[in-house]
Amino acid sequence: MTNSSTVSHALTESHDVIARYLRAFRDESSVIVVSPARFELVRSHPGLAGWFVTDCATVLEKLPGDKASAREELVIETSGTTGEPKMVRYTKDAIKNCATAIAESIPLDRHREYIALVNPRLAYGMSIVHSHLLAGVPVRFVPAPVSLDAWTDFRNALRPNSSVYLVPHQSFLLAQDSQWTFDGPLELIFAGGPFTESMAANLRPTFPGATVVNMYGQAELGPRISIGRSPLSDFREGDVGKPLSGVRVRIAGADAPGAPGKVEVASPYQMSSYFHVGGGEEQTPPQWWPTGDVGSLAANGHVHVAGRDAPDVNFLGSRFALSHLRDLVRDVAGVLDCRVSATEHAVYGQQPSIRVLTETPDPTIERRVRKALAADVGSAASAMLIEVIDIASLPESGKL
Repeated sequence: MTNSSTVSHALTESHDVIARYLRAFRDESSVIVVSPARFELVRSHPGLAGWFVTDCATVLEKLPGDKASAREELVIETSGTTGEPKMVRYTKDAIKNCATAIAESIPLDRHREYIALVNPRLAYGMSIVHSHLLAGVPVRFVPAPVSLDAWTDFRNALRPNSSVYLVPHQSFLLAQDSQWTFDGPLELIFAGGPFTESMAANLRPTFPGATVVNMYGQAELGPRISIGRSPLSDFREGDVGKPLSGVRVRIAGADAPGAPGKVEVASPYQMSSYFHVGGGEEQTPPQWWPTGDVGSLAANGHVHVAGRDAPDVNFLGSRFALSHLRDLVRDVAGVLDCRVSATEHAVYGQQPSIRVLTETPDPTIERRVRKALAADVGSAASAMLIEVIDIASLPESGKL
């Protein structure tokens, strides 16, 4: 099978666009991959004249003008979950080298059937496209199911040699039927956000023989930093495996080896620069990129990530550990997951912001979450920001 046929899509129009993107990626063209909402900004950006622009779904066009640089480059957009959304610029060599390292670390297997439920335009999707292209292993992108019946049909079509790329919160929908089990050696490959123990526990009765590949990364770093692999039965939350070949990870501020601190990464695959389409100077990243995560390095070389770099918040005269607030919310019946962060407030200084995920809309969740918080932290719970969303309302990145 040739490289041109290793990446396909269930929709004819999208398949054609992805095929054209692959041709542009392989030749001397430079490409920017963005959402359709940013096309007009991209078209007017002077530094992108002569580039190809695509959303990897419906459009691929060449921008007018001549390229200012002979370098072959790729620019993708970040989701904004690690800071303000931005455009990250890569040399094609960095992308290809990272893709090869990903393919070797998973590792990709020609005898397995790979199915991707993620948007190929996003950093996670791009890493799938490039790693399969470089390895010559087929993968098929399909639209993620949007109804419970569609998830049932998808689940029933799985085979023992199936490998499924998905974002963590799709795990709840994949295992929705507690009466249905799949005993085969299914491989579930997660990225695009933290895969948690609650998600693994939900999957175990349905897929007792599954293997989990837990990938950690950021759009600014190739996008992959490390890859962990284990039987679903042995999964441990936060363990994201060993760094890819050539990637160095250090824990800044750790008091001792193995102690937690801020995760920083030096990678041969990282972006060469980043910029905002709306304006501003292009920025060059530091050698050691601050991921914004808190974590540690285990004796076996595995990276362990505990969460975002905001261990506590000073709110209404008291300090609250965000991890503790997260645990309180996750214990509320009907809550699938939550994200807790600290936002700036003109009066409070810092204010806990809690985003709660439910399977279906539930008007009682916010009240019950506040009640659970109040039982532990008192009246401060009434002033915390709480937003409740259901799985169908998640953004296309699949991230809370």
